[in-house]
Amino acid sequence: MLELARERLQHRVASYRHANFAECPFADEAPLGFILLDLGISSAHFDYFQRGFSFRYDQPLDMRMDTSTGLPAAELLQRESEESLARIFFEYGEEKLSRRIAREIVARRRTEPVTTTTQLAEICKAVYPPKYRAKGHADRHPATRVFQALRIAVNDELGVLRKALETLPQQLAPGGRLAVISFHSLEDRLVKHAFRNLACIPETNPQAKSNFRDGDFKVIEPGGITPDEEEIRRNPRSRSARLRILERR
Repeated sequence: MLELARERLQHRVASYRHANFAECPFADEAPLGFILLDLGISSAHFDYFQRGFSFRYDQPLDMRMDTSTGLPAAELLQRESEESLARIFFEYGEEKLSRRIAREIVARRRTEPVTTTTQLAEICKAVYPPKYRAKGHADRHPATRVFQALRIAVNDELGVLRKALETLPQQLAPGGRLAVISFHSLEDRLVKHAFRNLACIPETNPQAKSNFRDGDFKVIEPGGITPDEEEIRRNPRSRSARLRILERR
């Protein structure tokens, strides 16, 4: 991804850091006027990289953003207990059939490990009742939430985001903005609450009319910004995106 960025920005002055959001890679350049976190996985990860991010292709189950560290998804599926897998699928994917899917994975791995995207997708599909698998009764593939949950767990995406939301606002210059684009409710909820807590802090004055007072930040467009119909038509993958913006006073 850095190589692609270098190609596109080859005629501009830019610096590149290989890191995740929690590592605050540009802290040495603070205070910053603008920070953008694009939490969505790149289309290139789905379409070109052989890491098992999508069940559309038969690929090894890796799912690591950085293959030099961490545990591949296939190893996680092999090591974790049934209870732990069910928790991952439910908490990170909001998967209603998390226990049944986890049970089936554990049963399957007794005879052979689940190492490919096709194997995992077939397990999820088999667990769902036929009426939900039938055309017209499901708005998504039965494996969608499980793949999302695994990717989040493998990369500790929510933990990384929490740490970034604690440290990055403090690196903004006065008037600087932190913008975050999220693509599912778990991410968006973290961003919304973090921004709200920075903008409104508890009031310690017992005579105050409100329980909160203005903090050092303010939220721009409190409800967030979502794509309109034209943008979704041009870029279907933007349909679940929500942009939230925090400004330092």
